[in-house]
Amino acid sequence: MTSTQHSTPAPNVVPMRGDVPTLRDIAEIGTASAVRQACRAELDAHNLSHAKAAREMGRGVSTATLSKWLRGNYEGDNAAVTARVRIWLETRREQAKHAVGGAGLDRHVEIGVTAEIETVLAYAQAGGDVVLVHGRSGAGKSHAVERYCGSHTAAYRLMMTGAVTTLAGLLARIAVAVGAGDRHGSALAAETEIIARLRDRNALLVVDEAHHLSSRLLDELRCIRDLAGCGLALVGDDTLWSGLAGAPRCAQIVGRIGWRLPLGAPPDADVMDIAAGPLGRSPGGAEAKLLIAAARGAGGMHALRRLLIRAWVSARGQARDAITAADLALAAEEGGAA
Repeated sequence: MTSTQHSTPAPNVVPMRGDVPTLRDIAEIGTASAVRQACRAELDAHNLSHAKAAREMGRGVSTATLSKWLRGNYEGDNAAVTARVRIWLETRREQAKHAVGGAGLDRHVEIGVTAEIETVLAYAQAGGDVVLVHGRSGAGKSHAVERYCGSHTAAYRLMMTGAVTTLAGLLARIAVAVGAGDRHGSALAAETEIIARLRDRNALLVVDEAHHLSSRLLDELRCIRDLAGCGLALVGDDTLWSGLAGAPRCAQIVGRIGWRLPLGAPPDADVMDIAAGPLGRSPGGAEAKLLIAAARGAGGMHALRRLLIRAWVSARGQARDAITAADLALAAEEGGAA
């Protein structure tokens, strides 16, 4: 007759409630071995490289340190690395809890403004022409530009900021975007290399947030386009057009614009199409009023997206997948849209 034996875990074995150690397991055991197992599981689950994970962990954890620590042969301060990895795992858990990837907001919707902008960009690339797209924040410009450049060869998107104030800064940003390198002896050398990269390639240079640029830098873009024979798309808010039209130095740019697309308030149909993703249905009458008010207010489509995120978070907080009219109404109140 055999007796039932109760075994205890080996010192470095983590008693898990599943195949992957949870942060509860880590808290209970607290060993470097447990944290290593959880770290490996996180890397595998999200296909993360050691280099990317180490960058997220921050100061004190290099790629080499993380790799050695995971193998168990790191000769430095193992306790410090373990603590850093534990914080990283907890941070990622919190981020996952608040992630909105499941809300359906990033699902591409073929809305009218996207098709309009892509048509203008295709025209510029096919004919090597200059085009201008302008409108208020949240009109859908950047989304359409990013989508077009991501799906067309030799279409380069440049994002301008207020930091781009010099010729050297502008050329450096263009050079990196088109693959002309990041080190040049002079502005002339950078310009020459950029033009060589763009010429005879049916290329398109798309300059997003172009309203940040001075008239001098905008004219430099015109010069590059003229010399390279590429298409040039200037995209920005409405001050971009008013600035071009009112600057004598930009007369040559204005005279070369083959297509100008001003964008107004989003059509109701576009708002309904975007909302249908997270809602999983067409919005009702009261819902439509809230959605359209958000999209036509300050922030445009950005405000619409934030409204839908708040409604989705409200639904998930009550363990529901479906967003209700009450969720939208609450989200509008929280955002000050009601």
